Amino acid sequence: MRHFAVLGLLALAAPPCFAEGMVCLQLSSIDHTQVVDDRTILFHMRDRTTYRNVLPATCAGLKFEDGFSYATSINQLCSNVEIIRVLRRGTTCGLGAFEKLDAKPNG
Repeated sequence: MRHFAVLGLLALAAPPCFAEGMVCLQLSSIDHTQVVDDRTILFHMRDRTTYRNVLPATCAGLKFEDGFSYATSINQLCSNVEIIRVLRRGTTCGLGAFEKLDAKPNG
Protein backbone atom coordinates (compact mmCIF):
# COMPACT_ATOMS: atom_id res chain seq x y z
CA MET A 1 0.00 0.00 0.00
CA ARG A 2 2.82 2.34 0.81
CA HIS A 3 4.33 1.96 -2.67
CA PHE A 4 1.07 2.98 -4.34
CA ALA A 5 0.91 6.15 -2.28
CA VAL A 6 4.45 7.09 -3.29
CA LEU A 7 3.78 6.31 -6.94
CA GLY A 8 0.59 8.37 -6.79
CA LEU A 9 2.50 11.34 -5.41
CA LEU A 10 5.16 10.97 -8.10
CA ALA A 11 2.48 10.94 -10.79
CA LEU A 12 1.00 14.15 -9.41
CA ALA A 13 4.42 15.79 -9.29
CA ALA A 14 5.38 14.77 -12.85
CA PRO A 15 5.72 17.63 -15.34
CA PRO A 16 2.52 18.21 -17.35
CA CYS A 17 4.28 17.29 -20.59
CA PHE A 18 4.17 13.64 -19.64
CA ALA A 19 0.38 13.52 -19.91
CA GLU A 20 -0.92 11.13 -22.53
CA GLY A 21 -1.42 12.75 -25.94
CA MET A 22 0.49 15.91 -25.05
CA VAL A 23 3.19 17.05 -27.47
CA CYS A 24 6.31 18.67 -26.03
CA LEU A 25 9.13 20.26 -28.00
CA GLN A 26 12.66 20.19 -26.61
CA LEU A 27 13.91 23.78 -26.40
CA SER A 28 17.34 22.78 -27.70
CA SER A 29 15.69 21.28 -30.80
CA ILE A 30 13.88 24.47 -31.83
CA ASP A 31 15.78 26.27 -34.59
CA HIS A 32 13.45 29.27 -34.95
CA THR A 33 9.83 30.32 -34.83
CA GLN A 34 7.62 32.14 -37.32
CA VAL A 35 4.56 34.13 -36.29
CA VAL A 36 1.92 33.66 -38.98
CA ASP A 37 -0.88 35.70 -37.40
CA ASP A 38 -2.27 36.56 -33.96
CA ARG A 39 -3.23 32.89 -33.38
CA THR A 40 -0.66 30.83 -35.27
CA ILE A 41 3.03 30.15 -34.64
CA LEU A 42 5.26 27.80 -36.62
CA PHE A 43 8.07 26.10 -34.73
CA HIS A 44 10.87 25.11 -37.12
CA MET A 45 13.03 22.38 -35.64
CA ARG A 46 16.73 21.69 -36.18
CA ASP A 47 15.86 18.36 -37.85
CA ARG A 48 13.82 20.31 -40.47
CA THR A 49 10.41 19.28 -39.15
CA THR A 50 7.84 21.98 -38.47
CA TYR A 51 5.11 22.14 -35.86
CA ARG A 52 2.14 24.47 -36.04
CA ASN A 53 0.62 25.80 -32.84
CA VAL A 54 -2.82 27.39 -33.07
CA LEU A 55 -3.51 29.32 -29.90
CA PRO A 56 -6.91 28.80 -28.27
CA ALA A 57 -7.67 32.53 -28.62
CA THR A 58 -6.35 35.54 -30.50
CA CYS A 59 -3.18 36.94 -28.91
CA ALA A 60 -3.27 40.72 -29.34
CA GLY A 61 -0.17 42.13 -31.04
CA LEU A 62 1.53 38.80 -31.69
CA LYS A 63 1.81 39.29 -35.47
CA PHE A 64 2.56 43.04 -35.27
CA GLU A 65 5.37 42.59 -32.73
CA ASP A 66 6.53 39.42 -34.54
CA GLY A 67 7.96 37.84 -31.43
CA PHE A 68 7.31 36.35 -28.04
CA SER A 69 9.10 35.00 -25.01
CA TYR A 70 8.41 32.11 -22.69
CA ALA A 71 9.74 30.69 -19.45
CA THR A 72 9.74 27.01 -18.55
CA SER A 73 11.58 25.00 -15.94
CA ILE A 74 11.62 21.67 -17.78
CA ASN A 75 13.48 22.60 -21.02
CA GLN A 76 10.41 21.79 -23.11
CA LEU A 77 7.43 23.64 -24.53
CA CYS A 78 4.30 21.57 -24.09
CA SER A 79 0.96 21.88 -25.86
CA ASN A 80 -1.94 23.43 -24.02
CA VAL A 81 0.00 24.31 -20.85
CA GLU A 82 2.65 26.90 -21.71
CA ILE A 83 2.16 30.66 -21.57
CA ILE A 84 3.90 33.04 -23.98
CA ARG A 85 4.42 36.80 -23.58
CA VAL A 86 4.27 39.11 -26.61
CA LEU A 87 7.44 41.18 -26.95
CA ARG A 88 7.19 44.91 -26.14
CA ARG A 89 3.48 44.60 -25.21
CA GLY A 90 3.58 42.08 -22.42
CA THR A 91 0.32 40.43 -23.50
CA THR A 92 0.19 36.86 -22.18
CA CYS A 93 -1.42 34.02 -24.13
CA GLY A 94 -1.62 30.26 -23.81
CA LEU A 95 -0.24 27.90 -26.42
CA GLY A 96 -2.62 25.45 -28.06
CA ALA A 97 -1.91 22.00 -29.44
CA PHE A 98 1.20 21.29 -31.50
CA GLU A 99 0.53 19.75 -34.90
CA LYS A 100 3.40 18.25 -36.88
CA LEU A 101 3.24 19.44 -40.49
CA ASP A 102 4.07 17.18 -43.41
CA ALA A 103 7.44 17.83 -44.99
CA LYS A 104 7.34 19.49 -48.39
CA PRO A 105 8.72 17.24 -51.12
CA ASN A 106 11.97 18.39 -52.73
CA GLY A 107 11.75 19.17 -56.40
